[in-house]
Amino acid sequence: MNYLSVFLVLILATSPLAYSGEYKEVSWDDLMPADWVPNTPEDPAFFEGETFDGETIALPNTELAPVVKTLDRQKLKLPGYIIPIKFNTSSVSEFLLVPYVGACVHTPPPPENQIVYVSLKKPLVTQDLWAPVWVSGSMKAQMSMTKYATAGYHLTEAITEVYEY
Repeated sequence: MNYLSVFLVLILATSPLAYSGEYKEVSWDDLMPADWVPNTPEDPAFFEGETFDGETIALPNTELAPVVKTLDRQKLKLPGYIIPIKFNTSSVSEFLLVPYVGACVHTPPPPENQIVYVSLKKPLVTQDLWAPVWVSGSMKAQMSMTKYATAGYHLTEAITEVYEY
């Protein structure tokens, strides 16, 4: 009986299931299909908003950027910057993770496959929302619409850590 217990412990310790809590580190390029080429505005000075004359100008309608379906239900770790969605004076519980500082605050926002909606396990208490962070969690390849932008992915049960560079 004792040998059987040791044998089972060894099998479980070397099993991939024993390491299922680990996150695979990915880059922003990994969130784009390899054959996809992003659309770029024809006029580099194009913006969305109101002109000095009071005329409202909107961004042209484009197709949604495709996501990488194989990332669905994987445990991933990704660096980026926070655009708060659900927050109070001391913490943030949901945010958009974007590849560069200020994305989504300025128009046009990045493509949908370059925006991740993040739902944290525990709210993040931080004094510096402009600092980059690592975010780890369970990825869902699904669209999430916000008032700032549409995210192509949703990272759930997420945790954050300081990005050291």
